Amino acid sequence: MLDEIFDVFIGAVAELIPNVVWGALFLIAGALATTIGVAMLLGTTTLDGSVRLGGLLTVVGVSMVGGVLVAWYR
Repeated sequence: MLDEIFDVFIGAVAELIPNVVWGALFLIAGALATTIGVAMLLGTTTLDGSVRLGGLLTVVGVSMVGGVLVAWYR
């Protein structure tokens, strides 16, 4: 019951927001994740994270940015 309510609510919100806005949000989030990940890889940040976490953030961020750019190109 609760999952159906969330499904309807999330579906209604997703339909109200245009795809360009979703793309821009994912582009910004991907760029931010990439920036933080590279800073963690280089050790130039004060965040307490490992090199593996920095690499993971970099890969996820680049994938998000690449996915948005490919979707906008099509």
